[in-house]
Amino acid sequence: MRKLLYIILSILIVSCVGGTATQPTEAQLPDSDSVPTIINIVDTAIVEDSTLMSLTPQQVDSMVFRLTHHYSENFNFLVKADSLKLIPREGDLLLDTCHVYKNDIIAVAAIKTVPGDSIDSIWVKVASNQTTMGWIRESELLKGTTPDDLISEMLDALSSSRAIWMSALLAVGLIAVIIGRKKTVKKQEIFHLPNFLDEMLSPYPALFLLLVGIMASIYASVQNFVPEFWQEYYFHPTLNPLVLPPIMAALVVVLWLVIITFIAVIDEVYHHFYFLPGIIHLAKIIGAAMLVYLLVSWTTLIYVGYPLLAVLIYYLVKKIVKELRVES
Repeated sequence: MRKLLYIILSILIVSCVGGTATQPTEAQLPDSDSVPTIINIVDTAIVEDSTLMSLTPQQVDSMVFRLTHHYSENFNFLVKADSLKLIPREGDLLLDTCHVYKNDIIAVAAIKTVPGDSIDSIWVKVASNQTTMGWIRESELLKGTTPDDLISEMLDALSSSRAIWMSALLAVGLIAVIIGRKKTVKKQEIFHLPNFLDEMLSPYPALFLLLVGIMASIYASVQNFVPEFWQEYYFHPTLNPLVLPPIMAALVVVLWLVIITFIAVIDEVYHHFYFLPGIIHLAKIIGAAMLVYLLVSWTTLIYVGYPLLAVLIYYLVKKIVKELRVES
């Protein structure tokens, strides 16, 4: 129980840490600092009449673009493609085609709509310095860059290699189960969840699996019902749940709890096992967590995940209570 109190205290402290980023607009658009963010608008669902009345048509266009595209002028991108080609347009002082390269940071200088372009009607002017600037289609820009934020870069990396690392974690868990199972265990019990959780007298493995299942359900729900919230978070990430809409705040809080609980699991494994058996048991927990995540997240997209999560919560909460009673 003492460790559980430490976890709750830690999440309260950590949840107060974090920050947000700034944003961009359309061609003839104002400074984004004067435009309310989507987080505030969606969260309160109210913008004062006096604020709306004071906006010019260009500012309204800027706000609409910011809300729908999640970036605006002065927003920074990090180039992840090998190179991006920037071309001049009529009226530009610099008329030479130029390139920006991987790991270059570029800023949005202007945004305009080109109705005659059948590929992408939105063009973005970006610059890495005073001599390297030009226009690029928005679709090409977003494909070849990530927002210049460490969290956004991590989200992009995890998303682009999702199949690889998920398969790897599942494989690690399966190998650990095969290696660590006793010869006396029957074949049909190779991955019998109750036996798996009973290998160590601690509530933390079950709590970890429970939190992973809840996180998977919340994430899938966001993708199902409010994908624009996830897009906004991708462009303007923060680890502070206090500035996010409720469902995104819940996702961030549960993520913190998953991380802290996993640290507690590692500590428990360290005190219950020798090195090699501990590594094997930890790999089992990771594999089981990935299996829970995939099952809940995929089935939540077709609404089956909610009753599945309820069953998982019922079983794991019983397990946690039982472990706590034994410990006390």
